[in-house]
Amino acid sequence: MLWIGNSNETVSALETRRTALNAIVNNSGVHGVAERSGTVSLVNGTKYPILVYFGEDGGGDAITVSFAAAGIAKTSNGSSYYSATNGQTNSIGSGNFNAAATWDTPNNIYNGNSISIQDGHIVNVPNGIIFYSGKINLTGTGKLNFNTSGKWMPNLPQTSLKNCKDILDYYPMSTSGVYTIDPDGIGSGGTTNCYCDMTTDGGGWTLVLNYLHLGGTNPALTVKTTSLPLLGSTTLGGNESASSTTWGHASSAMLNTLSFTNVRFYGKTNFHSRIIHFKTSLSNVLSYMKVGTGDFSNIQNGANHTVLSGHTANLPASTANFFSNQGNISITNFPFWLVATYHWGIGADGGRWEVDDYPNNSSQSTYHQIWVR
Repeated sequence: MLWIGNSNETVSALETRRTALNAIVNNSGVHGVAERSGTVSLVNGTKYPILVYFGEDGGGDAITVSFAAAGIAKTSNGSSYYSATNGQTNSIGSGNFNAAATWDTPNNIYNGNSISIQDGHIVNVPNGIIFYSGKINLTGTGKLNFNTSGKWMPNLPQTSLKNCKDILDYYPMSTSGVYTIDPDGIGSGGTTNCYCDMTTDGGGWTLVLNYLHLGGTNPALTVKTTSLPLLGSTTLGGNESASSTTWGHASSAMLNTLSFTNVRFYGKTNFHSRIIHFKTSLSNVLSYMKVGTGDFSNIQNGANHTVLSGHTANLPASTANFFSNQGNISITNFPFWLVATYHWGIGADGGRWEVDDYPNNSSQSTYHQIWVR
């Protein structure tokens, strides 16, 4: 099986979210030598992690990885295309530490890898910024320039970072992808992987609910008590209900371990073209998510929510109804809706999947996300 990750994603991060559903090529199973293929869109000049798994159950063994692209005939010779990177290199050009474009793979700084500043390049640490990293290697005339109050500190332990906002605060060059966090810090809870959106509305968003639902099906929801869902496909018509990593939502207790003051809702359906995309910091919404008692009342007031890029839906402004005291399904079972008109429902009321509409069943393909920051 073969996976290709996101730009600037680490191999270890790709390993944590790999599933049979998101493999580019799936040649698994017991069989003789067989060729399988897949396609993926990549950006020229951008680096991507590649993960290949091979197993043998007796008999001869053989594995060949080939590729082709526009202007490149099918070949298994990747000597001019594959590379092994241990740590960071500033090979794009000089720039500020907190600019992602300065680094080949900026997320690796958070992962504790050493960095190298190449000959003739200068990395600036702007005034008021602290540069957290592993070992720094300077090649030739490569420099790390501290402006006024700019400072360098050794990497923080990953277990000291509780959410994606923490990561972005300490490593402002970080790009969207999978990270390791410890939601309760020094508490008894362990670490978990999470997906961070580091671009939307300033970034720092932690994914806590992710359901890509296929119309005509009504799969069970997954309440995650010690982990968080990761990002998989975002294309309507997909079905991720079999995924143990990308299907599910955090329990109230799990949400209570996360430190957040903002919640972002995103939803779309093939039933219509409207998109739900807004954020709120309403205190009763935050409380309801964390303890499972209460409701989303007053979210409809314009002062209590902010619409974000792409939002065209009637909700939450048209909201007039709220389910309350729903415990671990507080964010899936109609937290805000307008009776028989517009609803936010995820397997709600026994099997209704709705995004700003009222099909009153599971017939439509839907996609729901909730993020916290």
